[in-house]
Amino acid sequence: MFELKDLPSYDTLAAFGTAYGNPDVDGLQAWLAWAAATGEMLSAFDANLARNGGLSQAQFFVLLLLKRNSAGLSVGALAQGVAVTSQTMTRTIDRMEGAGLCRREADPQDRRAWLIHLTEPGGALLAQALPAHYAWVARLMAHFDAQERQVLRRLMTKLRDAGLAS
Repeated sequence: MFELKDLPSYDTLAAFGTAYGNPDVDGLQAWLAWAAATGEMLSAFDANLARNGGLSQAQFFVLLLLKRNSAGLSVGALAQGVAVTSQTMTRTIDRMEGAGLCRREADPQDRRAWLIHLTEPGGALLAQALPAHYAWVARLMAHFDAQERQVLRRLMTKLRDAGLAS
């Protein structure tokens, strides 16, 4: 979570850049604005999920993945789909299974493995959360016209393709 609320002015960034060798003050200013907006957006996303189903992001995305894959998914596939470790996903699934949102079934292809399936209560909770999520996204994206949305998609795809971890 990005926690800086008091963003520095361009002059402050330039002074720090001179003092500490930042070759791209404009880039830093853009990154700070982007990071602050992303942090606020993700906090609002979390709050919306909590209000409309009591879900975490991981739980919400697990329910979506299971809804899209009715044959079930392994814990590893879910972990990869949500970008968490298998250990984190195992704990998430344990909690969700305890709440009746999903169930484990033996994998018919590999008796040592389990497939995770969406339960009826999990589907009902997703059906409750999705309309509120879609309405929240629509309100958020209403700040952008069609051309701005296209630019935003292109820029985010470019960043993702570049590999943020590098």
